[in-house]
Amino acid sequence: MWDIAIIGAGLAGLTCGRQLRAAGYQVCILDKSRGLGGRIATRRVVTDKRENVRVDHGLRYWPGPASATAPLLAPLTEELIAAGVLKQWQVSAYELRENDTLINVDNGPVYVARNGMSAIAKYLAQGFTPDDTLLTGYRATHLSPYDQADGGGWRIECDDGKVVMADRCAIAIPAPQAADLLTTCPTEALAPSVSATSASASATSALESLRAVTYNPCLTVLAGYGERQEMGKLNADGWMVTDTIGTSTNWSCLDSSKRSRTDSTPETTIVIHSKPGFAQKYLDVGDLQPAASVLLRANARKFGDWIAQPDWFQIHRWRYADVRQPYPEAALSISETLVCGGDWCAPSSPQVQNIEAAYLSGIAMAETFKRSD
Repeated sequence: MWDIAIIGAGLAGLTCGRQLRAAGYQVCILDKSRGLGGRIATRRVVTDKRENVRVDHGLRYWPGPASATAPLLAPLTEELIAAGVLKQWQVSAYELRENDTLINVDNGPVYVARNGMSAIAKYLAQGFTPDDTLLTGYRATHLSPYDQADGGGWRIECDDGKVVMADRCAIAIPAPQAADLLTTCPTEALAPSVSATSASASATSALESLRAVTYNPCLTVLAGYGERQEMGKLNADGWMVTDTIGTSTNWSCLDSSKRSRTDSTPETTIVIHSKPGFAQKYLDVGDLQPAASVLLRANARKFGDWIAQPDWFQIHRWRYADVRQPYPEAALSISETLVCGGDWCAPSSPQVQNIEAAYLSGIAMAETFKRSD
């Protein structure tokens, strides 16, 4: 039985686990995916010409340590740079405005991971052992109390009959998924030290808070083009474009400019993120290929015909891409032994970046448990 189990191995869950482990707690992290990081995601694509082309299809980049948009990330940013995980991305930033006019904008120094953004999650998970303290492929489906009358903790049931037991539990997954998991738990277990009526009210309040959180979805297209291409208006060495006028594309970049170009036959890759409204149309559609084609053609019209004719492409659906309406605290404490958090916790501003909110929420969840001892 663990001191603390953390459900979710995104930035919030990994940060929470790292803080608690450093404080001497016996911690277990579990996640439904085989990989780590949640939106800090890198896909490895095997092509006809090359194996394991790395493409970042989640987090676009990491803000610099002096960034005005994520100042509280600075200590972690500096640590990741010093460890060689992050390097500065030599990229030209543009905005696409009326009449397809490209305006160069000062985005400030931004950073990417040398081996793909998922390397950040792997770094944060150092000290956790796969299949022991780090359990991937564990999708939590039910949460129930375990001998709480005798000071016991939580029983987390997962797919395939897997079970994790812990004195305390942190739920670091998207708010709608956290709400679904809490509905499997008896209401009296969510506030064991109060009356049944108060416990019911506490559970109702927690669920209402979680369900009030809303997200913008996103579709992400990854496309490869072999050794070409002529970049036209764009800087061939590295570019990213925020589309302020289109109805389908929100942001696109030359993702291969993040990697080493020493290979004699480098793979040219681009990544396209959709606007929320466009993604919403396809959110529950089984076949996303038509959506990918629309996004590729839209970018081809603006930047070059070659974009519509990739050697290969893939598309990924992010149902919980960006928080639209956050919870106004750094963490949601349900009881002394149960806390929720994630990028959906943004006490300072609704405009705070998801990445900073996730990091601060991970710290807040850890501090909640430390204070209760």
